Amino acid sequence: MSGSHCILMVEPDVLVRQPIAEYLRECGYKVVETGNTDEALVVMNAGTMAVDIILADAQAPGKLDGFGLARWMRQNRPSAKVILAGTVANEAKEAGDLCEDGPRLSKPYDPQLLVDRIKRAIATRDRINKP
Repeated sequence: MSGSHCILMVEPDVLVRQPIAEYLRECGYKVVETGNTDEALVVMNAGTMAVDIILADAQAPGKLDGFGLARWMRQNRPSAKVILAGTVANEAKEAGDLCEDGPRLSKPYDPQLLVDRIKRAIATRDRINKP
């Protein structure tokens, strides 16, 4: 299921980002790493790759935070699913409104839980987009 799926990871902390990205690669995903939402938007606007999942820190730095990026994705790239990480309790409803299929991951999170969420989000997207 993972082989051709691309994940755009938006995580400012390189000590968090690199091991998670490496784990996802070992699971067969293509991973593009960014440290802020501005870099993520450059990747998305370049249009050179099909991104299936955005994994974003809810408080990611940039002109938009993770929630703003999720809103942008919903308007501009609705086929990509968003998973927000690090949300706090009072942001959980907004995260649920912006993301699909259990989007909220509290940090630190188990990498296998992340892979399970990614698989569910991709399966949900595929069911919705089925011809």
